[in-house]
This record gives sequence, structure tokens and C-alpha cells, in this order.
Amino acid sequence: MRKYDNFEFDHPLILSPVENNLKVIVVIPAFNEHYLQTTIDSIFQNTFENGSVEVIIVINESDCVKREISKFHQKQYERLLKISEDFSTTKLKLLPVYIKNIKSDIAGPGIARKIGMDEAVKRFDSINFPQGLIVSLDADTTVEKNYLNELIKTVDNYNKIKAFSIYFEHNIDENISKEEKRAIIQYELHLRYYINMQRVLQLPFAYYTIGSAMAVRCYAYKESFGMNKRQAGEDFYFLHKFIKTGYYKEINSTKVFPSARISNRVPFGTGKALNKIIESQKSLQTYNYRSFEALKSLISNLEDIYIDYNNISLMHKPVKAFLETKNFHKRYLEIKKHTKDFHSFRKRFFRWFDAFLLMKYLHFTRDNYYKNIDIEEAIQYLLSKYMIEESNNLETALMTFRKIDLSFSVKNT
Repeated sequence: MRKYDNFEFDHPLILSPVENNLKVIVVIPAFNEHYLQTTIDSIFQNTFENGSVEVIIVINESDCVKREISKFHQKQYERLLKISEDFSTTKLKLLPVYIKNIKSDIAGPGIARKIGMDEAVKRFDSINFPQGLIVSLDADTTVEKNYLNELIKTVDNYNKIKAFSIYFEHNIDENISKEEKRAIIQYELHLRYYINMQRVLQLPFAYYTIGSAMAVRCYAYKESFGMNKRQAGEDFYFLHKFIKTGYYKEINSTKVFPSARISNRVPFGTGKALNKIIESQKSLQTYNYRSFEALKSLISNLEDIYIDYNNISLMHKPVKAFLETKNFHKRYLEIKKHTKDFHSFRKRFFRWFDAFLLMKYLHFTRDNYYKNIDIEEAIQYLLSKYMIEESNNLETALMTFRKIDLSFSVKNT
């Protein structure tokens, strides 16, 4: 195993002793989070029998943080220390840390998650438990009452699986305005449309990558050289390292409930998307299903292309045009040279044409062939692909796709 030497701090941040039966560490980054107590309460309402759990909260702020936020953080940290002292047990511990003066060019959820996950590694290493599960949660996200129990079960099972996504549902029942509810329903439908269109095409990387709903084994975290420091999208880039390996699984036996709040703190993501939808007072725009349909001409004809490159004539024009921008002929020859049959060719091909390249393809076709469409049109099309009756009510459609995702099982290779 590669030695992990990418720690943000060369010393432990938490001095509390580690229980020998520690199995799960939940890491929660917190910046100016006024609903953190609700998240903590939902965790402490959990019951479980085997092992012990730690919850590391990383209060974090940059070197140019506003004074009032820093004051709030100091009071929050002191309050968390008191909660930890009063309510932590050997079975479930709350462990807050307060990190100040992070350079503003890297401050954000990426570095905060990394600090907490690095600390989790140190704690699992201290008891020599590489199979331990490091779980990422957000400070405005609540969890189901069986959350910790299901995570502990995951530790004890699926030994070959390195990382996991956890089923999520945005909390549309919380105290939000009619406009916010409309926006979060559209946004979650966009997320589910995007993944389910990939499933329709049988793409091997059709998984959700939600920062508040992911987990990784300690040894796998170290193998992948840890969390990145991106200020947004850190979850997408982190998880797809594991999805590419095939040792990845969905946990659908419990739920997390991300908040439907508005935010402008990161360049993209839930809060930013909600704000944009509300301000525009228009339907959310998503990728045109025609872009996915065109891509099917590549996926369904990949074996013919493997046999003879000239069969690229079977692909639709937008797909061929995009692949030409990526010098596909040269890439094709390289992949074929290093594979002995179609099965290995396909596997290697999708290590190249991965989730990142799919997104570039969709942006290319959006800009040159198929403009984005309203989420309502996209959802009606996807319902028809699943042979489900169309729905004019977006909330009803969302409930339908939640059920589909709960029952969907992606085979691990």
C-alpha cells in the first residue's frame, strides 16, 4: 500500500483517546452554519449495537473571514466542546476542531473535508483498522435514525468495496418558501435525470456524487492520496477516482436529507442552483435528451468500432464531431494496442471516456447541436423511456424517480 504522506497537519488535531472498536468516523465541515445543531441532533438520535462512532466537526475559516463570522465560530466551537463533554460516550463521540487562517485561494469545502478526513485516517491508523469507514456529511444535512447502524453494517460487509454513495433526498418538507420548494424539486429532478439518462445508456459510471452522502474506507482514502482541495465539485472529482476502479457501491438502506437552502458561497452546487432558479423565475434548464440519444450510437456500436475503426460511420454526427476534437483515432489505436479482446477494450475505453469526458461531450453538443431544455420536457422524456405515465406535477415526478433510484442496483465489477 502506498504510504500516505499528504496530511494537512503533521500532528493530531484531536487528542481524545480512540476506542478499539471504532468503525465509523463522520466528518462534517462547517462554515457559518446556523443549523448545525439540527444535524447533530439527528445523528445522536441514532441507535446501533456494534462498534463505536466518532463525529468530527471541522469549523473552518479563511484568512480574510468577516469578523462577525469568526465571532460566531468561536462561540459555536465553545458550545460544541460543551456538548461533547456532556453527551459523548465511548460509543458515540462528538469531536469539534476549529481551523483558522486557511489561505483564501483554497478555503472551502474541499480543504475542510480533507482536514477532517485526514484526521480520521490518523485515528483509524492508531488502532490499526484500515477497513474503517470515513463518511462525509454536511452541516445542514440530517440523517435517518438507522444511518449509523447501516454504516456499521457496511464496514462489516462488502470488504472489496472501497467507496460508497448514500441515498439522498433533499428536505422539501422543511420550513421553506413556495419558490424555494419549487426550485429544489427542479434541481433534484435534474440530478436524477442526469444519472438515470446515463443508466439508460448503461454507462458504467452512473452514480451520484454528493458530498453529504459519500463514504470511503480508510485504506482506500490513503491509496487515492486523499481528498482534493477544490472549492466546489470536490465530491465529484474525489468519488470518480473510485468509481473508475469498479469497487464502488450504493447504500440504499438509509437516507440523508440535504437542506434546500439558498447559497452563493461556492461557484456551483445546490445553493447556487436554487438561487439561479428563483431569481430567473423560469424552469431549470438541463441537458437535452437528444445529446444522450446521439451518444447511444457510440455505446451500441462500440464492438463494431473495436472490430473495424471505419465503423465510426455508424455514429451520429455530434458524437463524431466531439471525438474528433479529442483526437479519438489516436486514442483508439492506443487502447486497442493494449487490449486483447472487446471486453478489455470496453473497460479501458470507459476509463478514458469517463464522467469528466461525458460532461465535456454534453457541453459540446449543447453549444453546437442541441440546446438545453426545460426540466419538465426532460423528465417527460425519461418517464417514457421507463414506460411510466407522464406527469404534469413535478413533485409527483420526483417521488417516482426517488422510488426508481431506491430500487435501482448498479452491478459492481
